[in-house]
Amino acid sequence: MVASAKPHAQHPSPKVQSETKYLAFQIFTWSPDPTIAGFELQGTSLPPKAPLLETIKDIKGRIGTVGSDRTRLAFYLGPLGCFDQSDAEISNFIKLGFDLAIQTDVAVGFKIDDSMFWARRKDLWTNPSNVEAMDWEGTSSTGRRLDWGKTPTEAPPQMCFNSRIIEREVGHRSRVLGRAIHLGEKRLEALGRSELFAGVIAGSETMIGQDFKTGKYLGYRALMNRGYSRRRPPTDFDRELENVVQEFVDRWTAGLAEAGVSTRKIYSHTAFVSRHVFHLSDNQPLTYSRLNHNAPPSVAFGPNHQPGFSTYPQPGLFDDIYAELAKHKQTAWASSEGTNLQLGSGPGQSGMNMETYLAKMFNHGATLVDIFSWGIGGEANRNMDFRVVTEGEETIHAYRKFLAGAPLVEAPTTTSYLERLPQKIRRIQRELPAWITKPGNQALVAPLMQALDAALKAKNFEEAERQADKILGLMRD
Repeated sequence: MVASAKPHAQHPSPKVQSETKYLAFQIFTWSPDPTIAGFELQGTSLPPKAPLLETIKDIKGRIGTVGSDRTRLAFYLGPLGCFDQSDAEISNFIKLGFDLAIQTDVAVGFKIDDSMFWARRKDLWTNPSNVEAMDWEGTSSTGRRLDWGKTPTEAPPQMCFNSRIIEREVGHRSRVLGRAIHLGEKRLEALGRSELFAGVIAGSETMIGQDFKTGKYLGYRALMNRGYSRRRPPTDFDRELENVVQEFVDRWTAGLAEAGVSTRKIYSHTAFVSRHVFHLSDNQPLTYSRLNHNAPPSVAFGPNHQPGFSTYPQPGLFDDIYAELAKHKQTAWASSEGTNLQLGSGPGQSGMNMETYLAKMFNHGATLVDIFSWGIGGEANRNMDFRVVTEGEETIHAYRKFLAGAPLVEAPTTTSYLERLPQKIRRIQRELPAWITKPGNQALVAPLMQALDAALKAKNFEEAERQADKILGLMRD
């Protein structure tokens, strides 16, 4: 493989360097069993203390250290389905999280599902004004599309972020969580253990998603609430919807801050396709903003929180993050979700080891890295790709090195299929027109081109490279 150039290092400010940095592991709260990463449409049930404690002890025991005041091991509980759970349930669960931190000497953090799961709130989603629309006529989304696997999953309908009722509900929910978290913070302060609070992530890849049945992009209800219509559309459609998403994030984080949570410990969470990947297809039918469901990197920033992103490696992702941080003169930030695995690929396809992956964040100002997939699926799934990269021996060594306070080495990365693919696509585009002029060639290549196009649209780039290789092989024969 060919080594690529090492990106220019961004040096954190002295203030960021003096803050505690947290290496956290997500513990899922979809069900009573924290090894289950799925969800139930009828609503979530929070896990009890015993399995949570078992998971925390497993993480702590296998890594073998909790770190120091400067580099701390942490666990994150969530995503908390705040619309599906009562004030008392949420508050009691947050208290349990602080109990577990004190008992295990492992820092605690909380991750909020800000909008995806609200199946139990029939009082809200049966009101069309609270549900996003797929056209100017106000046709409501009946379900939200989640591309979390090989086939799309249906979630409750997309919430309308600027509905007055939703805005009121978010204000209430954020303050309830904020008060419970602030009580936990004060409790730790009284014990002289403030470092045991790792923060709160206010969101779970916040975006305006797509309709499940039709695949249509949504956001028309929010635009109508801003005074637009078919006759009077916004001048900049994308920017208006980006503002809607950003204001929704700000509403959540403002409520947490008003309740007393430090803004240095509040993070957002958005997910985006890098511009490098976006430009893989010269015939991309969507704008960059729309492809990212109106949540490009800039949306993660706000006055009451630090920005946070999903950080599954893809070419250009970290460069885009560094550029956006520099543009906003931002220092601290978070990997709000991720592990060293390119989605849709197997282990080793990211082009870097775990130490380099961590270095690309902690060496560039990150104060929180929340690793997903530890323990998912239980004993029967120890060999699943996500767990291999998250729990392997080389990976555990990188965790220990960080927690010991040793400098992380950012080694040069190797090329992956996401870097090879653009060259192959450009070659096909350059040579195919002449090749298909020969009798019978167009019929041979047509199904392969259709498969390539489908793989690109599904962002299954490993499959796209396979199809591109088939086309190039056919052209060589």
